Amino acid sequence: MKYIEIKDGKLYREGKPYLLKGFGLGGWLLPEGYMWGLYNKCDRPRVMEKMIETLCGAEYATNFWETYFSAYITREDIKLIADYGFNSVRLPINARHLYTRDENGLILNDKTIRYIDDLITWCKAFDVYVILDMHGAPGGQTGTNIDDSLDDQPSLFIDPVHEQELIALWGMLASRYKDEQAVAAYDLLNEPLPNWFSQYNHKLMPLYQKITAEIRKNDTKHLIVLEGLHWATDFSVFDQMDSEEASDGIVLEFHKYWSNPDEESLASFIEASKRLQAPLFMGEGGENNLDWYTMLFPLYERLNISWSFWSYKKMNCENSPMTFDTPYGWEKIIAWAEQNEAFLKNNGEVQNQSLATDEAQAIFDAFLFNLSHAKTNTRVYNALNRTTPFQMPAEAYDDYRVQRGKKRVLGAEVRMTDPINILFESGRTGAVDYKRYDGAPQPLEENLMVELNENELLIYNFNTDEDNVEVIITFVKNQKNDSEKEKIMTCRIDDLTIKCFANGQSEFRFTFKRKPCALYGEKYNSAHQLIIKCESGILLLDNIKFKRGM
Repeated sequence: MKYIEIKDGKLYREGKPYLLKGFGLGGWLLPEGYMWGLYNKCDRPRVMEKMIETLCGAEYATNFWETYFSAYITREDIKLIADYGFNSVRLPINARHLYTRDENGLILNDKTIRYIDDLITWCKAFDVYVILDMHGAPGGQTGTNIDDSLDDQPSLFIDPVHEQELIALWGMLASRYKDEQAVAAYDLLNEPLPNWFSQYNHKLMPLYQKITAEIRKNDTKHLIVLEGLHWATDFSVFDQMDSEEASDGIVLEFHKYWSNPDEESLASFIEASKRLQAPLFMGEGGENNLDWYTMLFPLYERLNISWSFWSYKKMNCENSPMTFDTPYGWEKIIAWAEQNEAFLKNNGEVQNQSLATDEAQAIFDAFLFNLSHAKTNTRVYNALNRTTPFQMPAEAYDDYRVQRGKKRVLGAEVRMTDPINILFESGRTGAVDYKRYDGAPQPLEENLMVELNENELLIYNFNTDEDNVEVIITFVKNQKNDSEKEKIMTCRIDDLTIKCFANGQSEFRFTFKRKPCALYGEKYNSAHQLIIKCESGILLLDNIKFKRGM
């Protein structure tokens, strides 16, 4: 492997443009309660640790966590990520478990470092890069559960001792990994300072500068990733930075959840990137449905933005690449956590100890068994890669052709600078609600359609490792003028062109047969474009499915 470098505001590897595409390994070294279905009842590592020790005893708890950390991410996970064509992982680290103190200062924790070292070894074997992410800094940088803070305060910015610990930690990590080419970057702080702690905003950039200086004492090769304020969505922290400062291997990171999957929503990040000549990295985004994924993640690549999907693995879900079953009896753990939420957050005593120790241990044993037998959600990988079989909404087009000067009609407020008419099927106008936390499809009132007028065309990129692909284009019936003019559509993929008379049809199906390629053998992945053109009338497009053909 080779170090990733920056040239003219873009990432390069061995002299060629390069994008990082991969997954955040959330839930591993810094578990979050929602990934176990516990949510606010038991929301952060220190609370989860307290629950298991209270229910199961200290000795069991120690053994549980050793097994958990050894099973959550393994060499096979990294192989799977590489096999699906991804090239990076972002590793969230909890500083509370990363170091201890003695009279001479900080000491790295051998067990935690072993997990990091093992991950790097596995990644090197499969040509996958690692981004080290300080997800939970000393004292906490967000004052919320995601940094494992003690009292919901961003104590990193309050207590100078924590600041010095963080600077020292990054210096120690840089000294350890300075010659490790499989490490792509150091992500200095995850999602610092939500806006209700904005009184500390002025401290963030000076802290970034101190950490960077400490890292550069030993390591001048690795990229340094800086995140914006307020869940990494506010780049105002970089307003005083200039391109000379950014030229020191700096990458700018933003996060994106539950919002418009369009270029317009990225404008402030793109502007900062251009001004500073610093590459962009979308360090967290996900926790939504597959349609949102097929629309947004290919957009990042078209815009030359590296990305890391959040999160790779969760319990009982369909919208992360990997999942594991909820263990039998888990509802008793949830009920106990609900009854004892105050105790778990140091505000009272145990209220109900009706769950016997041996029963609790059996439930957590089943948890570990299920974790070690995780399942693949292939549909998520396919959506991110746009690889058959998958489907995408019609508004997920990659390019278009319309008459010069065309103005779009009032409809859904997404992709607003495009002249393509994107409408609500219900007829309403306004913003689109993309908050589908558990991966559920868009509700009927949020369904969109694309109005394609005469001589307009849309282009959709897709990939396949199949020789035969069945394409299904779904229409929305135009109640107003469905019979007024004949609707004619042509579809083209490579050298295949098919005409469709769409009047009265709910969908149109055809099969694309790709040409064999002796160079790659029987099974290979290839990129293609579907071009849909309206030849006559008005077409209302709902979605497009790409299935394995016969």
